[in-house]
Amino acid sequence: MIDKLKIGQKFIITYRPNTHNGVARPKLKNGKDTRQITRRAEWTDKSRALLAPDTKNKYRYITYYDLDQQGYRCATGKVWITLEVA
Repeated sequence: MIDKLKIGQKFIITYRPNTHNGVARPKLKNGKDTRQITRRAEWTDKSRALLAPDTKNKYRYITYYDLDQQGYRCATGKVWITLEVA
């Protein structure tokens, strides 16, 4: 999915981080997941994605420009990306 992103392309990113602003996020009732965060994002020349070792589609982290917060953010954990967003 990441390899399809071009500089300047906007998308929606949703992820379930273990921490948010340095604070551990509480687990949901299933004891495994945390609440998700969804942001409008843009892929820039500073955006990066690191694939986790020994996987084909799981990312260790994705750095993107957050259009909602006007700054760069790093998404970790479970990540979903929706392309073709206005």
